[in-house]
Amino acid sequence: MSFYPEGWTYERLLDATSEELLTLPDTQRFALFDGLKALHGEDGYREILQEMDRRCRARIEATESEETKQQRRELLAPFVQSLDLVFRFQCGDNKDWGKWGFVVFRTTPYGGEHDTQWAEFRKRWDAVIEDGLAPHRGSMPKVDRAIDLIEFQWVEQPELEGADATDVAKRYNEMVLPHGLSNSACLMVTPASMESVLSSPLPSSAPRRERRRIPFVVAVSSGLSVAHLQAFIGLDEEGLDEEDVAGADFKGYLNVAVENILDEFHPLTALQYQDLHELMPESAHENDIWCSGGRFGIHHYEES
Repeated sequence: MSFYPEGWTYERLLDATSEELLTLPDTQRFALFDGLKALHGEDGYREILQEMDRRCRARIEATESEETKQQRRELLAPFVQSLDLVFRFQCGDNKDWGKWGFVVFRTTPYGGEHDTQWAEFRKRWDAVIEDGLAPHRGSMPKVDRAIDLIEFQWVEQPELEGADATDVAKRYNEMVLPHGLSNSACLMVTPASMESVLSSPLPSSAPRRERRRIPFVVAVSSGLSVAHLQAFIGLDEEGLDEEDVAGADFKGYLNVAVENILDEFHPLTALQYQDLHELMPESAHENDIWCSGGRFGIHHYEES
């Protein structure tokens, strides 16, 4: 086709290295990629780039030793690197992985039909979690082991009905937990989050940005509340205002996408990479949902 440089074909393009592409004059290179977009559309163009990337990685792998291949796979594999860090940091270099996950508090109504609905919620929760794990099963022995060690420690007590984040944080801080569940945040199921899990489509049904509703759970910080923090450091006595303290306006909790609590959220809370108040922009709506630390990592609330 006219937009291909002399001597180039579709197959040569797919096998081309970055160095080969850079040997083309800018005008030819831009004309080539503009022509591909016009002919194949945005989706087709994206698939071409993905195939070029796949072939490039295959060429690199063909020159690597088995040990190097395994190391690279582990770097890219879900859970492996974060669990190595969690258990090495807390238990030393020779410590094997243990159970890991979250403590989850039920604050929804109890009894009768509420318990029936809760049972349905638990089944749907498991389905959402498995929807995210299924593509990784069988990919690598370490990944399978990581999946086998996942644990949600459910706290279901009638006196928790209607409990707020402060109550939940207090109870969480009183618990003695294994390393993999001793995070800087626990999870809380409220009536709103339970409804989101029951009524939202599975994550695999469509890309997240194309889904209007996504299942979420409330993440509660294990740290001191702002009121306690102010009393502890004596803001008034020191002549400081709330804006002088990072996260002073943070309520101590935020909504987190259920589909991302294991791969994205657990490393942050287990290794304490970031405080929870840093995850949401100040302009966020209280019903926004944190999904990841990426550019489009916030699922914004839309009124019905």
